[in-house]
Amino acid sequence: YVVAVLPKKEVLLPGIVAAAWSLDSNRSYSSAYIVRRNNMKNLQAGIGIAVLAASSTLNCGAFSPTAPVALRLSSTKLQVSSLNSENKDGREDRYDTAELMSSEMEQARLSNQYARYSHDDWLRHRASDRFFRNLFKFDKSPIVKNLLDEAAILAAICVGIILWNELLIEGWTDLNEVHHEAPLSGLFPSALTFKLALPTEPFFLCGGPLGLLLVFRNDCSFGRYKDAFHYWEVACSSLGNMILMAASCTSNVEGVKQLSTASWAVVRTLQHEVSGGFDTTYEKDLKKNMPDEQQVQRLLSARNKLHRSHYNVHRAVDTFSEDISNLDKRTIINTFNNVATACAECERLYLTPIPLLYTRHTLKFLTLWMTFMPFAFYDVFASSWNHTGMIPAICIICFLFFGIEEIAVSLEEPFSILPLDELVEEFQENAQETIEWMEEEQQVSTTKPVMKRPWV
Repeated sequence: YVVAVLPKKEVLLPGIVAAAWSLDSNRSYSSAYIVRRNNMKNLQAGIGIAVLAASSTLNCGAFSPTAPVALRLSSTKLQVSSLNSENKDGREDRYDTAELMSSEMEQARLSNQYARYSHDDWLRHRASDRFFRNLFKFDKSPIVKNLLDEAAILAAICVGIILWNELLIEGWTDLNEVHHEAPLSGLFPSALTFKLALPTEPFFLCGGPLGLLLVFRNDCSFGRYKDAFHYWEVACSSLGNMILMAASCTSNVEGVKQLSTASWAVVRTLQHEVSGGFDTTYEKDLKKNMPDEQQVQRLLSARNKLHRSHYNVHRAVDTFSEDISNLDKRTIINTFNNVATACAECERLYLTPIPLLYTRHTLKFLTLWMTFMPFAFYDVFASSWNHTGMIPAICIICFLFFGIEEIAVSLEEPFSILPLDELVEEFQENAQETIEWMEEEQQVSTTKPVMKRPWV
């Protein structure tokens, strides 16, 4: 084995990658190993490559000191595992996409899209009775509906703990407040009859780090929601301003109509790209609002539909480029560059989640914390009848803490809760009004009589 170490000072790498090749006369085998070394100070990370050269005269691939050593890095692929993603072909947790889309949780998510508020909505939103009005509407909360399974599991754990401790260890109390000894105390050996209870101090100790993880998780998710809404409005407002500039620079109504149709196709295609399988009317809407059937077919058959819609906008600008100055055309193109950037950012938000390492660690932390909490609640609710007070308490805490994580998951992919249909429809109405204003001005200019200058 020949090992080459390339030290890199003041850089922490997650591990040392070692690859070994064993060669024989028929086949070659390669394997890669990852050794992770974390939490070490002044670690000089490097890459160690161990090469096993086989003798050309031996079929068993035994090591020969005289055999040449070849570093075949270009023909060898090191399989390095990723910390943030899994291999899609080797996933164990496969789901039926159609079943998930038709589930009650996803339908409730779509039906509770965030709409724009009017003046009356804001007054009701900050009314003084908002605390009591929202407190008792559990049946209408999608978060509560999504967490019924988790609450049922935790309640079952509480019931199991109570039955074990009272039937095997401490005994139980009837409705007349008469205490009875444990009826199954001698059923198991003494080594197995232990009390299911934990101290509360570890949960107080872990509560702070868990709170920080949940806060940062929600902050990142809300940031994605805010960015998605921002970039979507940038795209719509920039396209609207581009149509207004074109309408003020030229009298070519047909050219502005083509630009308006191409701009609407950009917004509608962007909605299609970030809506996934929920958007089932994309082709129907294109055929309804775009008069050129060939252009519709080219857009539907394009590999990158959004990029094709951008191309159509540039072509639409060229239709009336002779009627406007180069400065106006450059201004329109620069405005559309903002649209392209906003579309790219929306695609990035849709295709890249929060790093899975952070999300999964937070979820595991929260799940373990909530799973073992009933063991700590057993002695806390000793004053309640047969410790049954821990069951509703753990269910309420389940809704509160798991609800925070549920909100973060809902905001992480924000496009399915944004009112995109209303935004696209509003953009189309604004573009149509611009065309109508141009036609009205042209009609007024043609019917207006020419005023002759009076003789002095």
